[in-house]
Amino acid sequence: MFSIRFFKQAALALACVTLTSGLLPQPLWANQPENPPGYCILPPYQQLAKPTTLDKQLLSTMEQYKIVGLSAAVFKDNKLVWSNGYGWSNLETCRPVTSDTLFRVASLSKMVTATALMQLYEQRKFDLDDDISNYLGYKVRNPHFPNSKITFRQLLTHTSSITDNGAYYSIVEETPDLLRKIDIKDMLVPDGQYYTAETFSDYAPGTKFSYSNFGTGIVGSLVEKISGMPFDKYCSKYIFNPLNMDASFEPADLKNWQNIAVLYRPDEQLTSFRPTKDDFQGSKPKPATFSAPLGSALGRSPAGGLRTSSTDLSKFMQAHMNGGRYNRTRILKADTADLMHSMQWFGNSMDGFYKQKGLNFHITDDLVPGKRLIGHSGEAYGLSSDAYYDPDSKLGVIFMMNGGNMTDANPYYSVENAIAKTLFDTFAPKTINTTKKISAKSNAAYIIVNDRKIVLPAPAAIVKTGQTKNLFLPAISAADALGVSLGQTGETYTYTYGQNKAALTAGRAVMLVNGKTMNLANAPYKQQETVLVPIQELASALKVDIKLSF
Repeated sequence: MFSIRFFKQAALALACVTLTSGLLPQPLWANQPENPPGYCILPPYQQLAKPTTLDKQLLSTMEQYKIVGLSAAVFKDNKLVWSNGYGWSNLETCRPVTSDTLFRVASLSKMVTATALMQLYEQRKFDLDDDISNYLGYKVRNPHFPNSKITFRQLLTHTSSITDNGAYYSIVEETPDLLRKIDIKDMLVPDGQYYTAETFSDYAPGTKFSYSNFGTGIVGSLVEKISGMPFDKYCSKYIFNPLNMDASFEPADLKNWQNIAVLYRPDEQLTSFRPTKDDFQGSKPKPATFSAPLGSALGRSPAGGLRTSSTDLSKFMQAHMNGGRYNRTRILKADTADLMHSMQWFGNSMDGFYKQKGLNFHITDDLVPGKRLIGHSGEAYGLSSDAYYDPDSKLGVIFMMNGGNMTDANPYYSVENAIAKTLFDTFAPKTINTTKKISAKSNAAYIIVNDRKIVLPAPAAIVKTGQTKNLFLPAISAADALGVSLGQTGETYTYTYGQNKAALTAGRAVMLVNGKTMNLANAPYKQQETVLVPIQELASALKVDIKLSF
């Protein structure tokens, strides 16, 4: 038997269709089970007056994956070239999604948090390999490795050995309001009220990757300690306001707060949706109250609490794509932006989702086949979000969904792959010069690849054999320069590009290419803790087109 709530919601859904499309709707209760308490029906999407091919493709994908609402934007070079919204930002009130709808963007926030810290880095407030203890004002150590420091770089690459386990997870799940009250020190020092050894992994800092929201919370806390400002106020003053973004980690500060999207999770049948976050019931969000001391930013959600729109976030992404500058506004020096986007870690984590990482920027080959993209993804409370750009074509996409079928990750959800591919197929240049122009000097601390600077963990080397000169680069930097994937077993490095694989081992003058052994003019070699590999022979084996200048 149907509940009164179900008929009320069905009637509301019919009103949504009638008001937005002017079409005669079909009864939504036909062949529908009773709506679970607290859930909303997903009404049919708005019927566009003159839908483009792109509109039809995106709406078809939304229908397939039962997406509540979608906002998307595409930027190219120095401008926004397209944006639109589809579906619903609030199922109770039939409020549609537009390109200006604001979403809680989840882990896309980490790019902003890292940017805030790196602004302080370029002011020489700290070095990336400094011990964070010296800036927090108390000693932070993994109890399993008490003699190993934990650094800024490790926090920004998720290799600090600080995890989301222990007290952080239980507080977030059970008593999240507590994050606005407690001193983060009490979670990090052995005599702290909320300290547990489970917060730390059983590997040494800097040796393995473990995705950590808590680690990014510490990054936000360091921003407070070093700048002397609350984290959210710092981001508004030095990032959002200069870029003219309606964005904040504090919802009460948003100008367009009435257009914040409600986030939803579906039932098992994907027919009804339960609101999970940002359901403000038509009232302006009240400012959060904090009693935690400055330097304890967890309650301000540096890891996931940013609210903004796809169009405004495109300003931030354009700044990163264009060397730290958006139009005439600079938020980072070009060298700092390049450093953040350079490969700092490689491996295989989270079932292959993370294979390459910059400084809180994700480097991926898996969202759109054949494209290396730089950016980040997000997921929380039913939301799924992506913001990435292609450094070769200077094209970027942003899209946010506030609920739907998110069950088939491999490593991205299928709906993410479908939307990203549709946007790139529509807007990417039909022909792209894929030649990697690499400029290097012997003993230099960096190389230039297509105008992008890659900082090297060890100096480049030019090795002469007879009349031939070969450029040797650190193994991780070679992968970054060529735009290929990299794996490691001991001192053997395996590079993958499409169907081609090449494996090199320190001290061996041979390379295994697609199962066949090839001789090298000079063997890869170890310099301190870094293995250097020959870039020309590697590029030839992988069939990557390069043009060298050294």
